[in-house]
Amino acid sequence: MKPKLRSNIFLFLCISSLVACGGGSDGVEVECPDGNAGENWVWTGEVCSLRRDGFNWSVSSIAPALDGSNDLYAVGSFTHFKNQAIKYIARLNNDGSLDTGFFPETSFFSPQVVAAANDGSGDVYIGGYLSYNGPTSPIRGIARLNLDGSVDAGFNTGAGIGRKVRTIVPATDGSGDVYVGGPSHSHTGATFENGPIRLNSDGSLDTDFTSSFRGGENSIVLAADGSGDIYVSRSSAPHIARLNNDGSIDTDFDTGPSGFDRSVWNIAVATDGSGDIYVAGSFTEYNGINTASLARLNSDGSFDTGFVVDTSIFRFQGLGFVLPADDGSGDVYVNAANSLDEAVIRLNDDGSIDTGFYIGEGYHGHASSSDAAIASDGSGDILVAGDFSHYNSTPVVMLMRLTSDGVLVR
Repeated sequence: MKPKLRSNIFLFLCISSLVACGGGSDGVEVECPDGNAGENWVWTGEVCSLRRDGFNWSVSSIAPALDGSNDLYAVGSFTHFKNQAIKYIARLNNDGSLDTGFFPETSFFSPQVVAAANDGSGDVYIGGYLSYNGPTSPIRGIARLNLDGSVDAGFNTGAGIGRKVRTIVPATDGSGDVYVGGPSHSHTGATFENGPIRLNSDGSLDTDFTSSFRGGENSIVLAADGSGDIYVSRSSAPHIARLNNDGSIDTDFDTGPSGFDRSVWNIAVATDGSGDIYVAGSFTEYNGINTASLARLNSDGSFDTGFVVDTSIFRFQGLGFVLPADDGSGDVYVNAANSLDEAVIRLNDDGSIDTGFYIGEGYHGHASSSDAAIASDGSGDILVAGDFSHYNSTPVVMLMRLTSDGVLVR
């Protein structure tokens, strides 16, 4: 076989199978295939690379910016957004375009969680399996980025925290402090050995907050009563606790003799003024009461018997989201599966499915959701992130916005 003919056949096979192939030493530009709906294969000069209408790979966590802009922060495994290079961390304008004024100066490895600073600065915290050797000191586990994406050098944890951070929750008491949780141990040694920690606004450890409850690796949320208390969850019994603002266990929140029988993954505070909390996880009962991986607890820790989920049509999707509606209804959005495999469902305050929120066919294939947030512009819309390519037969990738009726916002 002649060398040139062999090269042409190889190139044809590469394009046909959508494999990223080099252009060869002759520098010939390759005409890339069209791909599926919502996909765009482009020639980079070396390979055929997939770009999508939105992010090119999954989004793991999102957080509305709290600076009045109504922008949105996102982190994940993506490297591009609408053909624009942006690696792992992005800020989107309220119209869905990329905020090009935010461009991280540093490539952090594997950010998995994002939380906006609530001091009006527009800054953002990122966490995960982070590692970066900065010019003055290393960054591990958590970092604070300025509005333009540069590292905030005024927030420095030094070597006092391991590389794996799963939860970040800024305090709302005006201190600028932040609660952080993660696995009890990492390869660098004991990290959150005694439970969640509280960092001062400069990144140093707040030694006035000392917890004896090894929790927070799955979820940390602030109590809604202004006390400064937090709820924390974990994968071992008793699975959930309320901690006072000094880290001690709040004994007024009583989970009973046995509590949940299995792991608690998510906690969310109801927005109807009751002080109740929603709890989701792999559990099947709470103190002997059957519950389908989703429960509502009263503010004292007792089981809310008025919230009943129909297990025949509802199943909570593991490690998904629980997002209370912001309209005071007591309703809640959940990442779940029912007979239609809808993936996003709105439940009424009694646990029944809100049929006014309808998404039709929902996701396609092996899609999944990882996080959700209420839009900060007062619309009542919700933003859902994850790993998906379609919504109700419409191409939409990795991030979508839905109205309170379930209509896709384009």
